[in-house]
Amino acid sequence: MKNLFLITIMIILFFGCQSDSKIIGSEPQNTELAVINSTKDSVLMYLTLSGYNLPEKPKYVQNVRGILKCPQDGLQGFVWVKPNDTLSYISTKYFSGNISFGTPPLNCSNDKWPLGVNIFEFNLNNPQESIDLSCMAGVNCIMKVDLVGGTNWLADTSLNTRVIENKEMWYNTGIVGVYPYGCTNCINTDGKQLCQTPNETPNEYRICNPTRGKGERGGKVQITFKGYTEKKK
Repeated sequence: MKNLFLITIMIILFFGCQSDSKIIGSEPQNTELAVINSTKDSVLMYLTLSGYNLPEKPKYVQNVRGILKCPQDGLQGFVWVKPNDTLSYISTKYFSGNISFGTPPLNCSNDKWPLGVNIFEFNLNNPQESIDLSCMAGVNCIMKVDLVGGTNWLADTSLNTRVIENKEMWYNTGIVGVYPYGCTNCINTDGKQLCQTPNETPNEYRICNPTRGKGERGGKVQITFKGYTEKKK
């Protein structure tokens, strides 16, 4: 009887553990966002969240406080990232916005940034994740994006994008994951700002916006700041 009792307990524990394991394993882990400064100087990073109205608003992260060490409240914040430092964040809500360096996002160039500003755009931990480096409004720095772990990132002809890096101004056509200057829809310039003239050559295919399958997430999206580009036209 004693042996029969022990066997019964072991069977219950075994199937109980199997059940718990299956439940945990069926839920993908949320995607981590990390920012690295690979230069020898501190760099000013801006985080700008996408603003949403009801009924979507409660589903999204809508305050930057505490994200990537931003101390501000609201949809936009900034923080100095030290040399060779890494900041990271994993959201529990839908996480949508952009990251820029040195300045908030700009649509047009100005005296301080005569070649405009490029940004990293992201939609993470939502029904369908997507990311890109947008040089649509210019280029003020070199950013590299490493897509580490998790499921594939698809961009038209590219079936599994894992590394994205923009180049200096006028040299971003044909790079998977990068919107060239003035190319609002990747393959054309419809609706671009007048100040984004002349624009770069649009891409032949829609390769600018790597996207995952619906419901897929996990792994790490890692943005590395590699330095500012020359401030000259």
